[in-house]
Amino acid sequence: MNRGQVADFLRRQAAIVAVSEPFVRWTLRSLAARTKIVYAHHVGRPAPHLAAFAPVLTPERLDDHLTTLGRHFEFAPLPEVLDENRLGAGSSRRLAVTFDDGFDLISSGVIDVLDAHGVKATTFLATAMLGNRELVWRNKLSAIQSLRPADRLIRAYNTVMERAGYPRIRDASELLRASMGWDMARKDELADALWAACDMPPLTEFLDEHRPYFSADGLATWLAAGHGVGLHTATHPDCSALDADGVRAEILEPARRLGADLGQTSVAFSYPFGRRCGRAQEQLLAESGLIGCALGIRGCSSLGTDSLRLERASIERDMRFSVYGKAFLGLPHSS
Repeated sequence: MNRGQVADFLRRQAAIVAVSEPFVRWTLRSLAARTKIVYAHHVGRPAPHLAAFAPVLTPERLDDHLTTLGRHFEFAPLPEVLDENRLGAGSSRRLAVTFDDGFDLISSGVIDVLDAHGVKATTFLATAMLGNRELVWRNKLSAIQSLRPADRLIRAYNTVMERAGYPRIRDASELLRASMGWDMARKDELADALWAACDMPPLTEFLDEHRPYFSADGLATWLAAGHGVGLHTATHPDCSALDADGVRAEILEPARRLGADLGQTSVAFSYPFGRRCGRAQEQLLAESGLIGCALGIRGCSSLGTDSLRLERASIERDMRFSVYGKAFLGLPHSS
């Protein structure tokens, strides 16, 4: 086995032990002292704009995960879990469920699964995508990789990147990793240039076919059912690469607009890729008063963690390790 396979094997074993007697009691004691927030992304059928990422979480699999979590925890809305975190003492069985990227959770049937478990979840919107007006740049790259031959993609990518001053790639599998080195101010420009160079269909046609994100009516239905809405930036950049102007454009102004739409003075926020702003830019979030919490993806944080430094656990591919195994092993869970 290579190093990655060994790591996967060890994670699986840790997850098995963590939920087995008598060790599960230790695991749950550890989790009782943590702020339990979990997250997923898309739930539903496979699609080209998702193909490059982790296996799609199906509604049936989500149902299984919520059944497991429901044996040990009490589902609660995110604001209630955040309030308990601010108290910072004692223990809690409460757990909040969240979803990133603003994917449609109505037509996929996710809302029905949540209702069956009594879950009031929060969806974090990439606000420029609402109403299927756009497609996140990384999802554009996934669609290109899925729908175009590798040799054509490589030629087109290298031509576009030579003009833009970025390194070439040798294999299509390098596409997503290489794109993380782009200037975040140019990410959409470069993704659109590659889309055109690969002769992809008009983006409006692609979006009309797949309809990945919440519509305005769908979001209204979500809110009317008692679920929550937060911010996931405007266009899904790597926030660690943003300067002060980028933070204002991608986080603060969208937060101001979203808060006004929701009738709130501040909104919950989750970091794309779990990558936090630099310390100076993070201070802008704190001083703005617009951000109620800023969530990463490293695991469940200790109760009492600063709300702008909280982390979450994945309930996608590695749910048992991310939630239970990390707590059992005492792995770092706050930054």
